[in-house]
Amino acid sequence: MTRNGQPLLSRPDDRDERDRELLTQTHLEQISANQGFRPIAEYFAKVNYFHLVPRVIRHGRPGADLGAREFGSSMIADMNATPSRTRNAWFRRITTALVSAVPGFESLELEVDSTGRPHLIAGYRNWRRNPSEQDETDFSDGTLRLIGLLRTIVSAPANGGILLLEEPELSLDTAIVRRLASLPAAAQRGTSMQVVLSTHAPELLDDEGVGEDGVLVLRVTDDGTTASLLSQIEDAGPEIEAEIPFSEIASALISPGDLAGLVKAARR
Repeated sequence: MTRNGQPLLSRPDDRDERDRELLTQTHLEQISANQGFRPIAEYFAKVNYFHLVPRVIRHGRPGADLGAREFGSSMIADMNATPSRTRNAWFRRITTALVSAVPGFESLELEVDSTGRPHLIAGYRNWRRNPSEQDETDFSDGTLRLIGLLRTIVSAPANGGILLLEEPELSLDTAIVRRLASLPAAAQRGTSMQVVLSTHAPELLDDEGVGEDGVLVLRVTDDGTTASLLSQIEDAGPEIEAEIPFSEIASALISPGDLAGLVKAARR
């Protein structure tokens, strides 16, 4: 571990050589040793990763090796176990965000059936006086992922941290993807939590709330993958000034350089 080129910590050290069990934990994990680095450990402890699998929500755990909360398997049960006052506050913020993103969406509630199993009930506007209702078994994969994403955001601690979202655009309509970057800001209680989204959908960058200082472009080089802020990439400067959509700029930056050659080779 170094800071500004100066070594701060190097392992294995003499203590590790005397007690090899110490190597089963990083220095940050060892409470007896990490006092000088504890703020870093506390920072990483606030990192939350989100990757929801819709079929797991609908049908429960696909295997005994799956943890109780992995991939959203207990999401609805956790909602049901939350005090009603807190849950209702969550649902109000989730509903506000969904109304702006999902056509016809009107309401979201939680109901418990005769067997004691909780269900999410969504109301959609139609030509009738009362909205049509669906439970989670009828939701599209995109709607389920969106509800899970928003629930993760609204239930996050108010004391900050980082929420990592991997490809949140999966199963979502392109029109929704273009507004996806703004949804976390609309749903969370404050601005202390940082939301980091990884995506293969350039259109996500066309959200009005996305600025060039908030886009990190990952590019494959001869020396591994490099990450650069869009605002600091020299080749992108003129295109940003010309107000070309970020999706087009990013697509050009990450596209293989000899794509035309690959296409020709494939046709032979």
